[in-house]
Amino acid sequence: MLIVPTHKAKGILSEMIKRALEGEPVFIERYSKPVVALVPASSVRRGKRLGVLAGKLILPADLDAQPAGPA
Repeated sequence: MLIVPTHKAKGILSEMIKRALEGEPVFIERYSKPVVALVPASSVRRGKRLGVLAGKLILPADLDAQPAGPA
């Protein structure tokens, strides 16, 4: 496990990325407390995408019109 303070992390970022890709846990700490974990992007689960159907649906112009019914 690699724990690096923020001021040192700036200088060894390439090394930290290499070690994280090899599976080693890498943490960046601030004031002696871990605040960030460096993990490979392939291990992060992506959230749901909004707007997947944008531009693919056609809505009728009278969508908001009141339906004709008994008065």
